[in-house]
Amino acid sequence: MIQIHTFVRFLFFGLVLVGVLFLPKPTNVDLANNNLPIFSPGFFAGTDRLGRDNLALFCYGSFSTIVLVIPARMFTIFVSFLLSTFTLFFPKKSDFLLSGIVSVSLAIPSLLSALIVMSLLPDSPFAIFIAILVSDWALSYETLTAKIREIKESPYLSASLCMGAKSYHLVVLHYLPALRDIFRFLFFSGLPAVVMTTALFSYLGIQTALGDTGPGLGEQISFSKDYFDKSPVSVLLPIVAILTLVYSLGSNLKKNET
Repeated sequence: MIQIHTFVRFLFFGLVLVGVLFLPKPTNVDLANNNLPIFSPGFFAGTDRLGRDNLALFCYGSFSTIVLVIPARMFTIFVSFLLSTFTLFFPKKSDFLLSGIVSVSLAIPSLLSALIVMSLLPDSPFAIFIAILVSDWALSYETLTAKIREIKESPYLSASLCMGAKSYHLVVLHYLPALRDIFRFLFFSGLPAVVMTTALFSYLGIQTALGDTGPGLGEQISFSKDYFDKSPVSVLLPIVAILTLVYSLGSNLKKNET
């Protein structure tokens, strides 16, 4: 029997893919067809106050969010792993340099850190990558470092050291295979938070769309919230998209826990 979250993921990602492939990008203004209700001819989900297709906004907004958050999360985990391996090669220096920085980073709310970075950098997808990295790296670093300390006590590792293995051999042959499940856990557990952070950036007017794909999901909510009585679908659809993204991208968490 198909599980509910599997069905939701299949339905959601299938709809987004079909919409991106067959619907035009919601970038044109058509005031002659603004605020159309659902099931209008040519507009299954109606239109917003600029005449843009709500279904196209849903699909392209979800697609641009997926394309942004998955690489951003992978980049964060990669940087955290590099810093964690730094503790293997230079344990004393890493404790001196990173311990205080990690403590401060964990003490500052992640969203506040991300907003500070966005205020300092120009509005671009690269700035969003850096903002997500700054807001999330410390927790990933602490998790990976704790696991690395545990792996250090492994008898296989001690045997490798006695046989003359170098540090980079240990990283490739012992640490990376042992950290595989932790990487999965960090990836899936962190995606929902990245989705919400990206949606908030978009709501505040920060450009989160990659390329010419129309407004982000948060921007759609911000743009149409004052006209909810005229076009409620324009507000509800991006909310549904955000919640479904959080559920779909994070529903593998229990399966990949270690």
